Amino acid sequence: MGPLARLWTFTGQLFIPLALAWAVYARGGLAEAPPLEGVRVSRAYAGFLLALAAGAVLAWTAAMYVAAAKRSHRLVLVPPNTTLEEGVGRNIAISWATAVTFSIAVLLAIVEFATTYSYSQIHAWDCATPLQNGFWASRVQAHHDPCPSRPCFALGQRTNPPNRPLNGVFEYIPFVTDGALLIFAITFASGLGAVVLALRKPTRPFV
Repeated sequence: MGPLARLWTFTGQLFIPLALAWAVYARGGLAEAPPLEGVRVSRAYAGFLLALAAGAVLAWTAAMYVAAAKRSHRLVLVPPNTTLEEGVGRNIAISWATAVTFSIAVLLAIVEFATTYSYSQIHAWDCATPLQNGFWASRVQAHHDPCPSRPCFALGQRTNPPNRPLNGVFEYIPFVTDGALLIFAITFASGLGAVVLALRKPTRPFV
């Protein structure tokens, strides 16, 4: 089985346990108390980025596999699970079950991490109150406020009421922090579009 099938299987099988472990960790893991909001949204940001990156790799790998399969006039267009199908031949049930499992895992991870990240309100680096109330309002304010020397902003509150620094809260860099999410989201969406186009493209007849 080719490199596209191996990349497809490796990415999906690596992503599922990582996403599951990170979702548990983002909610506090085995700690007695859940993490404070600034820590939770920072962990959710990392998970959101991971899910979009994995989705982009899987989508583009699937698109290239479908295109190659059509050029080769293969009957099965879904990538195989090289862990379970290599050496024993193609099993359509396993291939489709793998594709559905990978797709659901990516979707659930995006929903989980994006929902938590949506509670993010940008704070000044050592301030206990947000720049503005709300996800978008605080980001607009961060883009307007000057930043003479980084770090200037945080994804959430990184100081407790006694003004003690709180570890685990990521720096917010205007245009970069959310820009990275946007780039991966566009790459993921374009990959899904490439899959649809590859499936709709007519197969060339044998000459």
